[in-house]
Amino acid sequence: MIDPIEFRALQQISDPEMASRRQELRTEEPRESFSDMLSRAVNSVDETMKASDSAIEDFVAGKTENVHDVMISMQRAQLSFQMMTEIRNKAIEAYHEISRMQI
Repeated sequence: MIDPIEFRALQQISDPEMASRRQELRTEEPRESFSDMLSRAVNSVDETMKASDSAIEDFVAGKTENVHDVMISMQRAQLSFQMMTEIRNKAIEAYHEISRMQI
């Protein structure tokens, strides 16, 4: 157990450090909320899917002949969608685990 006298000494040493750290925290820009971050991620996946669809339509219409770019955009869309699905699955799994916790 820490002796109260030693604890006060440690507290006095760390107080100036903490004051400067608190000042740094106050000057930081406000962070985006979880829902904003999630919404931005879903919109990014949606834009990737739309870009892939557009590349496919351009290829079918004959506007582009570069199959590689079309395949790359399709794979990028597929991977981003799979990642979003896995993140959703992990979030649901975490929710279920928290709901099973004993309080």
